[in-house]
Amino acid sequence: MPRPKAPPRVTGPYAEREGTRFRIRVLGQGSAKNLYFPTWDAALAGRAQAEQQLQHASHQQVGELIDAFFAERARSGLCRPATLVNEQERLRDFLGSILDEEVQLVSAAQADAIYQATMHKPSPKTGKPLEAASHRFYLGIAKRFFAWVVQQGILPSSPFREVRPQGRPKAGKPQLRVEEAHRFLQVALRLFDEERDVLALAAMVSLLLGLRAREVLACRVSDVSADGCYLTLPGGRSGVERPPLKVPLLLQKRLQTACQDKEPGALVFGQSSQGGPRHHRMLWSAVGRICEQASVPRVCTHSLRGLWTRLSLDESVLSDVVAARLGHGTATIPISPSLPSVADDQLAEQQAVSILATLSPLLRAKLLTLLQNEQQPSRSPPDLIRSKDLG
Repeated sequence: MPRPKAPPRVTGPYAEREGTRFRIRVLGQGSAKNLYFPTWDAALAGRAQAEQQLQHASHQQVGELIDAFFAERARSGLCRPATLVNEQERLRDFLGSILDEEVQLVSAAQADAIYQATMHKPSPKTGKPLEAASHRFYLGIAKRFFAWVVQQGILPSSPFREVRPQGRPKAGKPQLRVEEAHRFLQVALRLFDEERDVLALAAMVSLLLGLRAREVLACRVSDVSADGCYLTLPGGRSGVERPPLKVPLLLQKRLQTACQDKEPGALVFGQSSQGGPRHHRMLWSAVGRICEQASVPRVCTHSLRGLWTRLSLDESVLSDVVAARLGHGTATIPISPSLPSVADDQLAEQQAVSILATLSPLLRAKLLTLLQNEQQPSRSPPDLIRSKDLG
């Protein structure tokens, strides 16, 4: 039978460095913490304080304290509710083996064993061991949680204090190349036009508007305005109202079609069995399905946002131009016959965007200056455009 663990206690003081420093030792359940003081009297006072903390320590379970930890964070208002829910789920999964255990009984050896097991545990999505960024993220949440427990005076020290993160996180996520993104969009368009696959449309919205999976899946019919031309999202972390996003012409009619026959409060891309937005893993699966059919490398939803960021920085953050850069700035991808045709002025705008997408920012600025000068009567049109301006 395993030997029972000794109760927490404090030992010392011990004189060190020829009486210039004094140490007390706080022994927990399989852990130890050294505290140092400049004088003998200060060490005695420190020991009395440490013993008092151990004497009044509560016998709360890890799961109960996790709830209290995230409740306090929610009251602070410094994190979005979705972020808190996600982190709480991950921390509970990470500490699943000790949720019902008293927090005072968690040892440093247990903490290290939990992290080692997580490093080698297969991911439910890929079946492979977790990437370094993933298990380091779990460890970071656990360290913050137990640091809070220590701050509350419940523990003298964190059992995760000496657990060191392993592995080297990758720099960024794999992204599609432009020609691969073009094929990705072709397949997504076909899936929506022919099969009304709303998650394929959601993937296109993420790519062409640079939105997170949760932001896309939380879109409601009332957020779509002006016949699909604009999409309004809730405020960010600061709660400041965000301006409406201009929807690329490629998606406007399709987004309007996805909203047809739905109440203003209905979710555009479907709802979960509980009535809320679908889980972001469903969009992750849809993105994988599109990648497979398009014969392109498997990427995650957030990678689409990264591709949008890279392209939009090159193209002045214009989503229409990003669509053009991916080969969809004109009507090269036909809209399904069941959808309304694009108006003449919209087609002209599409063609103009497609042309602008082929120009450098410097040349676009040059053309804007020339157009402004063209309105001045003192200059004749032939003098405005020279070969060096177009070179």
